[in-house]
Amino acid sequence: MIGLSQGQEIFDKLKVQSKMGSGILYLLNTGIAWEVSEKGLALELNYDEIILVKEIKKEMLLISWMERKERYDVKFNIKNANEAAQKVIKYQDHKRLTG
Repeated sequence: MIGLSQGQEIFDKLKVQSKMGSGILYLLNTGIAWEVSEKGLALELNYDEIILVKEIKKEMLLISWMERKERYDVKFNIKNANEAAQKVIKYQDHKRLTG
C-alpha cells in the first residue's frame, strides 16, 4: 500500500500487469501512482503531467507524459482497458475543474 501525502485520497485501485511485474495502479484525487508488487512505488504523476491516456488494445492501457522535452510511455495489461482509460480521464477532468 502506498503512503499518501496530506490531502491525497484514493479514488480507485486497478490491478495491472507490466514488463516490471504485477501491481496496482492507484487513481488518486491528485494523480496516479503505480506500485509494483514486491518492488514498491514505480511511478507517480499528477494529472496535469499526463498528456495521453488511451486503450491501445482491448486489454492494454497506455499512459504518456513529458519530462524535459522527452515523451515517456507506460503500457499496462488490464482487463477492460477502455473503462480504465475513461476513469483516469474522468478524474483528470475533475482535477482540472476543481483545482
